[in-house]
Amino acid sequence: MYLTKLILAVLKKEKAAIIIYLLNTVVLVSFYYLIFNSREIIYPIAVSSFFLMIFIIYKISEYNNFYIRLNEAKTSPNYKGKFDGNVEVFEVINEMHDNYINKFYKMKNRIKERDTLMAQWVHNMKTSITVIDLASEKGLNHYKRCLNIDDVSSEIPLKDLEDSDFLYDILEENKKLQDNLEETLNLFRLDEFAKDYIPEKVNLREIVNSAVNNKKREFIYSKVFPKVIIDEKYYIYTDKKWSKYMLEQIITNAIKYSEKENSYVTFSLVEDDNYIILSVEDKGIGIRKEDISRVFEAFFTGSNGRNNKKSSGIGLYMVKLVADELGHKIHINSNVGEGTIVEISYLSKL
Repeated sequence: MYLTKLILAVLKKEKAAIIIYLLNTVVLVSFYYLIFNSREIIYPIAVSSFFLMIFIIYKISEYNNFYIRLNEAKTSPNYKGKFDGNVEVFEVINEMHDNYINKFYKMKNRIKERDTLMAQWVHNMKTSITVIDLASEKGLNHYKRCLNIDDVSSEIPLKDLEDSDFLYDILEENKKLQDNLEETLNLFRLDEFAKDYIPEKVNLREIVNSAVNNKKREFIYSKVFPKVIIDEKYYIYTDKKWSKYMLEQIITNAIKYSEKENSYVTFSLVEDDNYIILSVEDKGIGIRKEDISRVFEAFFTGSNGRNNKKSSGIGLYMVKLVADELGHKIHINSNVGEGTIVEISYLSKL
């Protein structure tokens, strides 16, 4: 197939030279025919055909080498051509590559500098968040002592809760801000995922419990409860930190879109050959069928997001990115008014 295309390309591009050569051959053959008998014209025809074939084969070889080098130039940004032929063409290509490489590295350095500054800014913000968190906790503890509550870990009585609500609100919003900043850092980390990836055999229930515990305040604040139906005997192969991050994003969505108070977010699993499929099910508002295929797109919030100003369209996008990097499959089933089930497939056997 390639040879046929190459021959056709040679015939097309060398058409003028071939036509002139054939016209010259016709003139010579006609001359021989007029002077000698008809048998004598076979010799000039054979000689002309031989040299025409030599010319075409040479051109095919030349064009083949040219296309090979051109393909190398197209696919390799560091290409430096050898100027055996088509000197002007490859000089222009090399100049373009040099220009491209310079611009590429300048852009890469600018992005790296920007990311470094952003990461530093996020770390500085996290320091401020820690101070706010400690100050709020200190305020709550002081308020409890004023109420003669000896154990600072105890809950404030309901009748006195309203006076301290603002401190709980500060802690809650501060936690959201901390999560958003951590999500920003994770975006930077994904660019160098291999450096931050530690695959290991992990207990699934342990990861789920850890993720649920990290979202404890959100569960309490929204009056939604976790239900973990997973035995401790199940192990999966994954990166512990990134898998927990995925679950936390899914839990956040499950809580956010659970309309009814005192509803549950249920964690269960199904075994399938060498895989364990973890299901995270909520009884929330659900997702429209036309939106399900797009929920993993960046900044897509769908009809639910337009009604909920807290939606950013980043959470599930990040979940899909991380799942792809870890080699996990993720699937969503949902019915409007009934709830949503997010399924993650983990490798359980090597």
